[in-house]
Amino acid sequence: MPTYQTVFFLILILFVASGCEPGPPETPERSGPTNDLKAKALAALAERLPDDAAPLEHQVFRYLATEPRSMDMGMALYSTGGTEFLFERLTMFGLDGELLPGAAERWESSADGKTWTFHLRSNGRWSDGRKVTAHDFEYTFRRFLHPDAGNVYAFLYYDIKGARAYNQRENPDVNSVGVRAVDDHTFVIETEQVCAFLPYITAYHTSSPVPRWQVEKYGDRWSDLGNCLSNSAFQLEKWFTQQYITFDLNPYYEGPNPAHVRQLVLISTAQIGSSSSASDLGLLPYENNEIDAIDVSPMITAQAQNNPDLRDEIWPYDEFTTIYLYFKTQEQPFGDLRVRQAFAHAIDRPTIVNVILKGMMIPAYTMLPLHFPGYVGDKYKDIQRYDPVLARKLLAQAGYPGGKGFPTKELWLPDAQSSSPVGQAAQAIQQMLKENLGITINIRNTEGGTYRTSMYNWEIPMSLAAFNYDFPDPQSMLGMIWRSQPRGYARHDWTNPAFDDLIDRAAGEMNPEKRMAMYDEAERILATDVGGIFLWHMKTYQLRKPWLKGFRVDKWGNYPNYRNGHAYYDLYIGKEAVGSGRKTVY
Repeated sequence: MPTYQTVFFLILILFVASGCEPGPPETPERSGPTNDLKAKALAALAERLPDDAAPLEHQVFRYLATEPRSMDMGMALYSTGGTEFLFERLTMFGLDGELLPGAAERWESSADGKTWTFHLRSNGRWSDGRKVTAHDFEYTFRRFLHPDAGNVYAFLYYDIKGARAYNQRENPDVNSVGVRAVDDHTFVIETEQVCAFLPYITAYHTSSPVPRWQVEKYGDRWSDLGNCLSNSAFQLEKWFTQQYITFDLNPYYEGPNPAHVRQLVLISTAQIGSSSSASDLGLLPYENNEIDAIDVSPMITAQAQNNPDLRDEIWPYDEFTTIYLYFKTQEQPFGDLRVRQAFAHAIDRPTIVNVILKGMMIPAYTMLPLHFPGYVGDKYKDIQRYDPVLARKLLAQAGYPGGKGFPTKELWLPDAQSSSPVGQAAQAIQQMLKENLGITINIRNTEGGTYRTSMYNWEIPMSLAAFNYDFPDPQSMLGMIWRSQPRGYARHDWTNPAFDDLIDRAAGEMNPEKRMAMYDEAERILATDVGGIFLWHMKTYQLRKPWLKGFRVDKWGNYPNYRNGHAYYDLYIGKEAVGSGRKTVY
């Protein structure tokens, strides 16, 4: 039952809201939420809260993030600042990577495996009260595949019939793309071949629906304050530039993924005093009780472990991210496999992990990380093992004995990584290549947007990069990033026909054992042909206040953070927060 404080809080909300109610709506579906709807949503939230939850007025979760430039998930994913909870996709990821209902309550494939049908819930609503329909998803998918959209994630959808040809301007007819709304509640996706992982793609953030009427009215500004509509349990409420953004309950939401806090507050890193990532800001925002959780770098984690007041608040978990070194392989000297192999054998991964990363990451020799589907452990470790003697021999065979005659090359880094552990690792690699191969490498820091454009245009001679999985299947970390595509549509220029063939066949194989065997062989080829030099797999370390509740343990023993699966919706504030002095009014 709601507490006395909760009832008082509901009355207060109604009192405050009564003085700012909008004028009469044009139509019932376009109307804003009434006070009754808001009160009903808050009352339902109060009923959902567990017994150890603090009263409703304390149910505010505050987190630190780079301020988004846009919340258009399908077009500007890299600029959305951790606001993916605003949108409910057709399917959603559960705690262990399983698929759960989202906007679609169920889905099935045809007998030949090439047609997937998604059945939408009849009670899906946008935050302006309009119905969420299959037509919204048809518009969304066509929009982010448009060749002029500049969507760097368009490749994720190339298994859809006609998507690649349309996106790469081979066929200008949008009706050739295999997505269509049969009626308001039935959405169909056709694929080029059998596609076992298609429902996983529909769960990824870039598959978030957009409200067509707002996009057509406001263009790229449709997700700004006053324009933004969402279809999840949350909606955009306030936005104070370089200070904070608040997200309150969407009172029209009645779906399977309800919230357990009444408000999310994104604290801008700019307000704290930095425009870089949260991990680079130290412990001050957390210690000052300005936020409830923060991801921390290995250096900061080491400091926290030595602090008796913080060590019990550190939570590690798998991030399913791999850091690797890549090359411009279609030009010399990196067009020579022996050069790439020499670089691979000249880099001492355990030293990088143990010294620079404080032993908190996992040395990598292949792309797929620990606990990820298809992970093969140390099976292929020797292919890229640290062996400086072999490295020098291979470089000499390539015509550069002792590094003589090898051109000075630049290792590019995005500016945001220059002072991070990745930047420090780049300096260590620079020194290892000098000592073990006699090669001079210069490090070049580049503005983030320029870096991404140059990467897709294959203009970067060599660089360190990170790739975080999009969905829990080897296709995500092998096929999506390493399967060759034309310039402008893929990160890297590396290509290997045998690898491409395995990836294509695995994507259409419905037998799980046969699929995994194909991905296993593809990973061996990737390591052997040195499409990239794999450096380390990420583990993330997060500080969490004792009152932050709702985390659930996954099948590997981790308690993933609030950005994974349903955790944004599962989070709630425990009774420990009462009397803590934490801010709850924004």
